[in-house]
Amino acid sequence: MHLNLTRARHVCAGTQVLYLHRRYSSSSPLPTITSLRNLRARQPKELLQYDAYRKVPPKSLEKKTLGKLAAEDNIIDPGKLLNIYRHHVNDGDKSPAVVLRTFIQLGFLFDPNSFFATADKQRLAANKLFRCLAYDLTHAQEHIPATAAPLLLYAMACLEYRCAPLLPTVLDAIESHLHHWKTEVLTLTLYSLSLLGLAGGRQDTLEFDLMDGSRSRDYSNLGTLIAVELGQRVSAEANVDVHTSLHDWSRAMFALVVAGLYDVEATAAGATSLVLPTVVSKACDHLKVYQDLDESGWAQFFLYQTLYCVDVEKPKCEEAVKRAMPMWIQERLHHQWLDQIVLNGQPQGADVMQQDVGEALKRTNTQALLNCSAGRDWDEQHCWFAGFLLEPKVAIECDSMLPLGPGRPQPSGWISAKARLLQQMGFTVVTLHRCFWNSLTDAQKDEQLLRVRADTGYIHNKDLERRQRKIRQEPHTRHSVEHKKKEWQPDPFMKRK
Repeated sequence: MHLNLTRARHVCAGTQVLYLHRRYSSSSPLPTITSLRNLRARQPKELLQYDAYRKVPPKSLEKKTLGKLAAEDNIIDPGKLLNIYRHHVNDGDKSPAVVLRTFIQLGFLFDPNSFFATADKQRLAANKLFRCLAYDLTHAQEHIPATAAPLLLYAMACLEYRCAPLLPTVLDAIESHLHHWKTEVLTLTLYSLSLLGLAGGRQDTLEFDLMDGSRSRDYSNLGTLIAVELGQRVSAEANVDVHTSLHDWSRAMFALVVAGLYDVEATAAGATSLVLPTVVSKACDHLKVYQDLDESGWAQFFLYQTLYCVDVEKPKCEEAVKRAMPMWIQERLHHQWLDQIVLNGQPQGADVMQQDVGEALKRTNTQALLNCSAGRDWDEQHCWFAGFLLEPKVAIECDSMLPLGPGRPQPSGWISAKARLLQQMGFTVVTLHRCFWNSLTDAQKDEQLLRVRADTGYIHNKDLERRQRKIRQEPHTRHSVEHKKKEWQPDPFMKRK
């Protein structure tokens, strides 16, 4: 009997324990030890971007950010590049290498082979993130290596953006290493300086306003120094880099023309020679047959522009330049210019300032042709395009480049060269600067254009205005009840069949 009672107690106790275990396990799991996996499961998503359990925090995010800039999806998108820079700054790290790489990559995206228009570059330069990028780059100019100076200058030329406080440091680095750069680097640097309007040429001084309120030294002779160095290397055949291509020589040739450095001479081995004809000869040495010229891309554009500008401005090296270019190349360029070269090489589209000036011209009822080709009266092939063309022979150009300092505008090299050539052709050239134009109201802009019309002797064609007038599409009153005199009349020049 004692054994049975004991067994009954054990059975009852086991049943109670099993019941309690099932009840407890069905309501909630047993508590477990805190693990890294459980903590991460309960963290917000934004905290999972960082490893909060690292023993040693990273000293810099530079390597990670540079990897993002080099990614295939980001390298072709300006917006993504600026966002990567913004996240890098928000993380508390402002590496000079990241700032420099971002600026250079943005410039290379807007190179002459891209599909971006001038207005796209100006909208990018007006973006708040881009201005912050340029500000950070200016403050980090002490950490910019000298080897990055040519690339940084080329990026500015592609963006058509001139950062005055930063340029003295870049130009000093280029001048101090002038004899150490490779030949192709010198040609690229001279090309960038010419497009930015900083190659000197026919201007007196070239000084920049610095951030402390002072002015830099004069850099107007830097373009001449580079041209002389190129001429000395070409004259001494052994010192010319064998990797210098047709595009390098043609780019240097066009840069000399844009800057107006026709008559620069270089002395080597006791002999003095003009630089431009020598560079033209080196470029033409790479062309053997018609196919080489037709597939040369920008080189054929630079070759023909050089030939045309020399023929218009007639410097003392005119004959030497024409003799340096073989006649079969000149004939081929002449035949291919209108339908093969100029359409691909001429800058397309209007910039933001040009659109604003166009609206002011409409408000003042000024007849003007937008981006119209202009040339000599007897010339059958025009090589330059006026921003706005008015009668009689008046060209209005819009300079959107940033000034050297407050109240000191400096046109780009392209605008300066165009103004020189159009004046040689008998045109009256008026250059409007953005640093002054944007500070005017609409009424003041209209007044300025009316003053330009009066000073240049503008002629208004009333017959053209009548033919271009928009025809009214709706009646003044109800149909068949009109009493106003009709504004439309048949055009005597148009004959109906």
